[in-house]
Amino acid sequence: MRDNSINMLPKSITFCILLLLLFHFGCNQESPVVEKGLNEKLNFSHAKYQDALKNRFISDDLPVLIDDTSFQYFDSLKHFYSARNFQPVFINSFEQKDLVYSLLVIFNKAGEHGINPEQYHPGMIEKEFFHSINDSINNLGRYTNLATVELLVCYAIMKYSYHMRFGLVNPKELFPDSYFLPVADLSKIDLLEPVKQNNIIQYLRDVQPKSKRYKKLQAALQHYKFNDDLELQNIPVPKEKFEPGDKDSSLILITNRLITLGFLDTSKVMISDYVDYDSLLVNPIKEFQRINGLNDDGVIGKNTIDKLNIEPGEYVDKIKINLERFRWINYPDTSAYIIVNIPDFRLYVMENEDEKFDIKVCTGRRRPANYKEQYKVYKRTRRRENKPDNWETPNMYGEISYLVLNPTWNVPNSIIREEIARKVNNDSTYLKTRNFKVYKDGVEINLDEVNTSEFTSDTIPYRVVQDSGPGNALGKIKFMFNNRFGIYLHDTPTRRPFTYSNRAVSHGCVRVEKPLQLAEFILKDHSKWNMDYLKIEIGKRVDDKSKKSEYYQKRNSLRNRKYSSKDKTTEVILDKKIPLFIDYYTAWVDENGAINFRDDIYRRDKVLTEYLLARE
Repeated sequence: MRDNSINMLPKSITFCILLLLLFHFGCNQESPVVEKGLNEKLNFSHAKYQDALKNRFISDDLPVLIDDTSFQYFDSLKHFYSARNFQPVFINSFEQKDLVYSLLVIFNKAGEHGINPEQYHPGMIEKEFFHSINDSINNLGRYTNLATVELLVCYAIMKYSYHMRFGLVNPKELFPDSYFLPVADLSKIDLLEPVKQNNIIQYLRDVQPKSKRYKKLQAALQHYKFNDDLELQNIPVPKEKFEPGDKDSSLILITNRLITLGFLDTSKVMISDYVDYDSLLVNPIKEFQRINGLNDDGVIGKNTIDKLNIEPGEYVDKIKINLERFRWINYPDTSAYIIVNIPDFRLYVMENEDEKFDIKVCTGRRRPANYKEQYKVYKRTRRRENKPDNWETPNMYGEISYLVLNPTWNVPNSIIREEIARKVNNDSTYLKTRNFKVYKDGVEINLDEVNTSEFTSDTIPYRVVQDSGPGNALGKIKFMFNNRFGIYLHDTPTRRPFTYSNRAVSHGCVRVEKPLQLAEFILKDHSKWNMDYLKIEIGKRVDDKSKKSEYYQKRNSLRNRKYSSKDKTTEVILDKKIPLFIDYYTAWVDENGAINFRDDIYRRDKVLTEYLLARE
């Protein structure tokens, strides 16, 4: 059979490295050399050229620039040239073919960044420059052609540089209610900086994103684009899940797909009579499940078949939009930080751009599909019952500055209405058995005095607090960082959701499966606290028994003074804040060189794809 192998997964790391090397050396061109003789041959006149350049602005007949709604800086360019008395910047004569074609090479390679090169009009630049140097003696429009090249080149340089530095779109405008990561303040940036460079070719090389994440995903894009027109036969979903030891004729299709996708070596299997789901297939299936965010149990069901049926072209689109996301933000190169990837439902601890470890997390529930329509009704009526739920975890940045041990939980009114009221109605002892206290006008009241019907009112007259201890919704540790949403990372007594592949189950906060592992990293250089002290404070066992007496001798000096010695709750103030990024990526290359894909749980891929396509 013909081997259509895409070789996209863990074994592709060597291929990715080779592609990166090709990118590096392919861009290492010498500075362009001026072509000699054309100026004399065509009787070049600088004055005529300068007049033509001025007239190009006066005539305003370059609609590709003037009407470019995605990049409205034509007026800035016009003022820039006017201040120069319409002296050209890059195209100073007919003898700069090498510069023009060096720029065209860069613009045409925008596809390697997932960007449509046509946004920079390379075909028009080449056409206009060819017309300008056409050796026809009666070519009266050659100066107009050359002036057009100058403007197109300058505009393309500005636009390309902008895209490489900041992305094609402003995420805060596209996602105003969910994107709160830092972006460049364009009011403080000289957008004309690119056209002021002495060596523009080197500048355009340097302005391209350099992070390891970006370069690896860029290489993966080229790999997939080579195969995005590959037609794959649809694999039917089995009536029963396939488990190791099963036999079925459709396993031949699954085996073929694993070979095509680079998970299975053709030298190890005979396709013609392969119908057994044995150990040879189990590990490739588990690896395929892992890099697609599924539970890697080796059981082949609908979710696994759906992923196997995805066309390469869909992967290409997903990689493109995630390259755009990487252009929006720069992560620290050297310092330690934490990143939560929402669609991956994992927290990663990073140091010097290397991944130290990762931990499963749960994030906020997805909005209802008709959220926008419901919200319009709410804005019109202002009736609380019409307000749709929005528990999605936003993209955001913060700095973890302290830990709360044995936290209490101040229940938000929205959760009182949505959950507590329902549970109290089903079980009148719920507040007592779950260690809740209720306050009215700042005073704790007896639970028997609480009018629970008011839990669903517009203005709830109570403050509901869950005491620390077993069953507390926040577990034993909270990881706190300043933000306007009241979001934090925390432990949880609810462990079952960590077994799910889709862990969008919270009210917006991030639940951490292994809070002690995260706390150990955060406290590794703390001047007072260590993990033994922390474990003792939250009631965990420690191996070194002497640490217990040592801790209790120091306990009063360690604990935050705003809590009394009788309080279970206390705070650990960090000596150094830890940066935290909560972000959203549905495609990336992991530490093993394998390209990973995740479902678009909050439908943000869809919004971004439609927006980018509208601007091509």
